[in-house]
Amino acid sequence: MSNELNLKDEFKLVTYKNKGRNQKKTLELKSKIDKDFAPFDPDLIKRRIFEAKDDLCSSDLYDSFRASMREGLDCLGNKRVEEIVCFGLGRFSECVISRYQLALLLSFKETYSCKVYVYDPIFSKNEIDLLLKLDFEVLNENTEGKFKVKGEGLSLFYLPHCPKELSNNLVWSNWGLNLSTCIIISNSFNGIIERNNAKDLENKAGFICKILPYTLELAVINSFKYFEVFNDTAIHIFPINNLKLISNDFWVISEKEPEYNSNDLEFITKNLN
Repeated sequence: MSNELNLKDEFKLVTYKNKGRNQKKTLELKSKIDKDFAPFDPDLIKRRIFEAKDDLCSSDLYDSFRASMREGLDCLGNKRVEEIVCFGLGRFSECVISRYQLALLLSFKETYSCKVYVYDPIFSKNEIDLLLKLDFEVLNENTEGKFKVKGEGLSLFYLPHCPKELSNNLVWSNWGLNLSTCIIISNSFNGIIERNNAKDLENKAGFICKILPYTLELAVINSFKYFEVFNDTAIHIFPINNLKLISNDFWVISEKEPEYNSNDLEFITKNLN
């Protein structure tokens, strides 16, 4: 798995409006390899992660995440979040974007007091060891996003800037009323539809396209000073009352597992691990 966000050696200059005033924010940190982290220093990396978490949690962006999550949980009957599953976090020891995305995951872990499962085939052994010390469960199999929910409570899926195929696989895996127990934080489904042509959508996001009319997408107001970290991120829920309006024939298409052109893949498959 890899971030869909196209990273340069440094972040671009980002301009956005906030309270009627134009503000410019620049990240001078490297987004690929941070030389401060060579050789691997777990204590330093952990400190940087928690500094990012403090920075994030004091922001208006985090308030927007919390408000949208409360709205989503209310629509889902305020059921308990029983597990959090994160795919495609990236090399957080080397990448500033990934470190802030991990900071958000840590805040979710504290908020919902549940087990958190993480997986990315590009994690280093040192990163896995650090995640274990942070009390995350590190999955050892590349499921390509095909994770089926099991419990009665809610499963929160966090796919930060992941390729659309992973979100598509996740939707396919829970195709049916199971989707009512899923919350997916990922690139905006509506944005995926808007940015891609019909052929790409059919080949790479067919299940996203089909479920979109029954999806409630909750926006996250991205006023964060490092805009690209959470750009295009949205929260997706599938209210049971919406899903019950769908005929049984609609769900039959799930019998065929999604297939993608191997020459045009945007993520690391299990065969390439």
